[in-house]
Amino acid sequence: MTIPSDPHGVHTSAKKSAEIKEPSLIIRPIGRFGGLDGLHVTLAIVAVLLLALLLVVSYSGPIVITNSTIASNCTYVHLNGTCAKPVHNATEVGMMVRRVLASYSGVNSSLSLLPFFSNVSSINSTYLPESKAWYSSLKVRNPAGNSTFQMSFLVSDSNLSSITPLIQTQVPSVISNNYVATQGAVLLSGKVSCGSAATSVYWFIDPYATGSVRSLLNATRLESKFKSAINLTVNIINGPRTQAMSGQYGLDNATLLGRYVFCASKQSNFTSFVSNLDSLYSGAYMPGPVLSNVANVSRLNYTALQSCIATSTEKINNQALLASYYNITLTPLVVVDCNYLALPQTASSALCYVNGSLC
Repeated sequence: MTIPSDPHGVHTSAKKSAEIKEPSLIIRPIGRFGGLDGLHVTLAIVAVLLLALLLVVSYSGPIVITNSTIASNCTYVHLNGTCAKPVHNATEVGMMVRRVLASYSGVNSSLSLLPFFSNVSSINSTYLPESKAWYSSLKVRNPAGNSTFQMSFLVSDSNLSSITPLIQTQVPSVISNNYVATQGAVLLSGKVSCGSAATSVYWFIDPYATGSVRSLLNATRLESKFKSAINLTVNIINGPRTQAMSGQYGLDNATLLGRYVFCASKQSNFTSFVSNLDSLYSGAYMPGPVLSNVANVSRLNYTALQSCIATSTEKINNQALLASYYNITLTPLVVVDCNYLALPQTASSALCYVNGSLC
């Protein structure tokens, strides 16, 4: 009887087991970072730093940025955030603009109308820190209608007399001390109110100057409106246009129109005389016989008229001195209450400004 070499199959089972491979578990040694790789370690460090920063900010005071912190009383600020301190203020700039506007009244062009149609109550002046200048603007009424337009100036802060109009024109060569007081009236520097009970109105015309004869219609309307509250006198200036007529017709003939107007203004039917004269006048020379017919049709006292005309030369010369006192070189112009300059179209507004009780 043969006994098997492995009666219990122990070696056979071990051999089979050796043929079957069991899964292996690889265990790496634990390092000092707990087994995390480099990327995860970096992310963890960043997270910790952000948390620490958040804690610091939450317990610290506010961060002050000096350039963006402006004093509460600062009106004008530079682009870099610092406070700008101009030499002059908006009121001073506005007054200079008023003076410049008033100075246009002596300019021999259509710009002479500018001061009388400027709404100075609308002046707005803004400081430009980077330019060290003021931008000043205002509304101006169109003399030909009711529309308005804006006029503006750039005024140097260091020297207010250095002013540039932002339209295609120049500032008058001499800036007077007169200034626009209100729309339609220029306050004359150095002149004072007449102080009379009836407000004085001096109506200056060079008879042959454009618009002078026509302006007399405004004068008679003004008298009709304000009656005894005003004392209106017509003042004759034998200016450039009348002098030009004298070259062709002689001085006595050229100045006759002015003498007729002056003497007619002293009579009660002056309104009728002005209306009839305006209907005939075309800007051309008016001879004596035509003027005489106008006087007769207007029912003037002809005897008193001729007596006045014969002695009027000296009186008219005195009126020229009065015009010189007010520096009037262009006509027609009106002086209200001895210290305000106006146009015939704005004389009513000037009167209301001078004496509010009239309007």
